[in-house]
Amino acid sequence: MRVWVSGSQGTLGREVCRQLSEAGHDVVEADLRTPGAAAVDLLDRAAVARSLAGADAIVHCAGIPSPEGIAPADLVHVNTMSTFNALEEGWRSGVRTVVLASSGSIYGTAWSPDPIAQPYVPVDEESPLQYVDPYALTKDFLERMGQMYARRGMTVTALRFHWILTRAEVRELVDAVPEDEGARNLWGYVDLEDAARACLLALQPGEGRERYEALLIASDETRVPRPIDELLAEHCPDTEVRFPVTGATGAFDCSRARRVIGWAPRSRWRVA
Repeated sequence: MRVWVSGSQGTLGREVCRQLSEAGHDVVEADLRTPGAAAVDLLDRAAVARSLAGADAIVHCAGIPSPEGIAPADLVHVNTMSTFNALEEGWRSGVRTVVLASSGSIYGTAWSPDPIAQPYVPVDEESPLQYVDPYALTKDFLERMGQMYARRGMTVTALRFHWILTRAEVRELVDAVPEDEGARNLWGYVDLEDAARACLLALQPGEGRERYEALLIASDETRVPRPIDELLAEHCPDTEVRFPVTGATGAFDCSRARRVIGWAPRSRWRVA
């Protein structure tokens, strides 16, 4: 399969390209930071169209990864138009399989100026979107665009990645991020290799799959040593605990990802 990967120079994009190549796929890298003439400006529709020629599938990893250090208008423009160009030009060129890098930030808790609590745990795909920040807005735009192209006939999978980290980065953050600040993300993460593997699995055809799916992709363990039931009681007293989460168990329900694309987390930062 010839797979076009946007944001190929970013953290997730590089790992996706590596795993695709190891799996025997032909990878087309699309990134403004690619050296030389191979660079692709994802805000340039013609450049995107040229780069997509002959592609069978899209993994769209490109975009501004956080709202820090960028004006809201620029953030919305870059993230929205890069996604639209990838989908529109992909559609025009005949691509019918797309994976979109969405984010757990879509729920609104990560970047809100004031704390927003999740109404219940484990968090799942039906958890309400409560965002008041432009970064989360761009992820909602991304998912809605994916739904529109799915109605046209594409198979689109939006993966809601939760704070992508390597095991080494998780270990470094154990004591670096205060517990109360970690409550915004419910002390969760997803390993980089696991996140990229979800992209590859989402490219595979599945019997009975819907044209559009939004799937939560998160580790099934926390990134802190303290038991999560203690953390929830102390920092999230208004959050309903619908199913028991104790010890190192993560606060995210990824059973839909297991059911739809066969994905489950493998990495454990506590294991050497």
